[in-house]
Amino acid sequence: MAEPQPIFIDFEGIDGSGKTTLSNRLAEYLKSQGIPVHHARDQGVFRSKVSRAIRELTRDPSFLGMSDVTEFLLYVARDAQMIDEYIRPKLKPGHVIFSDRYLYSALTQSHHGRGLDRQIVDHVLSMAAGGLWPDLVVYCDVDPLTSRVRKKLQKIREHRLGDFGRKGLMGIGFREQIRKGFLELAEENKGSWIVIDNARSTIEESLQRIFNRVSEVLRLKGYPAILDPHWANLEEAEKHKQTSSPLQVAVEKLLAMGEAKKRQEHSIKIFFDQIRAMVPGRSAYAALFISGFDIMEVHEIREELIEREPALIAHGLRGCVSEPSMNFRARLLEREPLYVAASLSGMAFHPRAIAMREQMAEIAPQQVALALRGNETDSAWVLRERLRKKAPNEVLISLQGIDSEPAWALREKRADKRTAIPALLISLGGIDSDRAWKIRVEHHEEYLPWVLMSLRGLQSDRSWEWRVRFLRCAPKIIVKTLGRSEDPRAWDLRDQAKYYAKEALDSASGIDSGKAWQLRHSLSDKWPNTCVSSLGAGNQSERAWNFRWDQLRKNPENLLLFKHIAKAAVRAQEAPGEEFIDDLDEDESDF
Repeated sequence: MAEPQPIFIDFEGIDGSGKTTLSNRLAEYLKSQGIPVHHARDQGVFRSKVSRAIRELTRDPSFLGMSDVTEFLLYVARDAQMIDEYIRPKLKPGHVIFSDRYLYSALTQSHHGRGLDRQIVDHVLSMAAGGLWPDLVVYCDVDPLTSRVRKKLQKIREHRLGDFGRKGLMGIGFREQIRKGFLELAEENKGSWIVIDNARSTIEESLQRIFNRVSEVLRLKGYPAILDPHWANLEEAEKHKQTSSPLQVAVEKLLAMGEAKKRQEHSIKIFFDQIRAMVPGRSAYAALFISGFDIMEVHEIREELIEREPALIAHGLRGCVSEPSMNFRARLLEREPLYVAASLSGMAFHPRAIAMREQMAEIAPQQVALALRGNETDSAWVLRERLRKKAPNEVLISLQGIDSEPAWALREKRADKRTAIPALLISLGGIDSDRAWKIRVEHHEEYLPWVLMSLRGLQSDRSWEWRVRFLRCAPKIIVKTLGRSEDPRAWDLRDQAKYYAKEALDSASGIDSGKAWQLRHSLSDKWPNTCVSSLGAGNQSERAWNFRWDQLRKNPENLLLFKHIAKAAVRAQEAPGEEFIDDLDEDESDF
């Protein structure tokens, strides 16, 4: 009897699509059934040292100026090395090869994302593949919002929120272009591709669908039948999909209410009912979605989650200043000092915040220093001196926007240290002097992302020239430097960047002008939740509320959008305070 033929299966998807989790779990199951499976990127790590090095090169933000062609060729080189070093040698009779990304990722990023000519890209990929293409491609599909939430959860739990790469600086719209490219490829290759909706399915349902298709491939290639794991009942799952979700039903009833105040009050109840329903089985999502709230209903949920999700609870205290929130910080201080310290940012004069920073100075010096950003109080300067040796770079970052002689004295002490240059540049944020520009010019070629970050809040002509010059390679950074500027040049940059960087909307948060509304309406179908958050929770005008309800009507299952509505409804019941910040946003300067 002939041996089964070798099988090559590739898993594709945008970052945060779940492809790594799914491919690893399926590989483990097949191994348990006696099938030799070789994973070219086991647990997300390339089996080739050369490929790993190339990946780090393409991710390195200091190479922001890398050309599109160079980037494409590096992606191809990464995969070509994997093909020659690992994949092709393992393709033996009776063996199955899994890859987590193949040359298709280079195609979608370079052609669909960057706009390189498809014919030229295909020719290069054909040469690299040398005739080796997967028997099956599993495309794990999620919308960019879902991928963003998943990545955020992972980063918080792994305490690596400051980690960022070149691709991320393009903005979430770039990810959407890549997703569109994958869906086009799946349509072009229906026979060898399977699309898995990994946003509206459980992991078990996705695994079952993949297994069903993989088992067909195994049978066709001569492998003996293997036991069905019965991860999920797909018929029941399909029936469940066809019915309206509890949130959608609740939203329909909400929007049918006529009285504005009653509708607002009921939206708060619906949102927190949804969160409480998440607590038993999706505790991480529940903890993430209550971040930034500082009311009794949330404190009760935090109490339920504090033991299961301490990092997410601590992270979500940012902007919360009530006594119960301070008590949660005190309880989490030793378990999650990094996030507790970070959550104290902006609380320059709060007595308990000052005491906590003093208390955490030894156990979380870096985050305590970062929490001093822009703080010029006497206690802050005393703490900087105390932390100067333990967290020198973070102390530098804490000088952001401070243009005093003591601040420059600290900068000068670290200016000749190569490892301190990114921190030095970030510390220049908001400073438009010749002294600051001399440092920017000196380091812009090697440390461009950090130089661009330092443009935040600047209004000089040269700052606008730099924004225009580097908009294409880093739209996300550039629009984040705009703050809430209503300069005509700011609106022009927002307009150019809006389809790539949702931050164009974030930078218009709280602005109620005609141009701000025009921006929101132009992007309401693309980023509805960000359009709603850009109103600012304090905007209680009839126009703002009508816009919120319209977006909810179009997106009844978008829980993040609902969060912004609930936040505004809570604000309607409170005295004015701090504006709501999109807690899913990531600040690349916290490295």
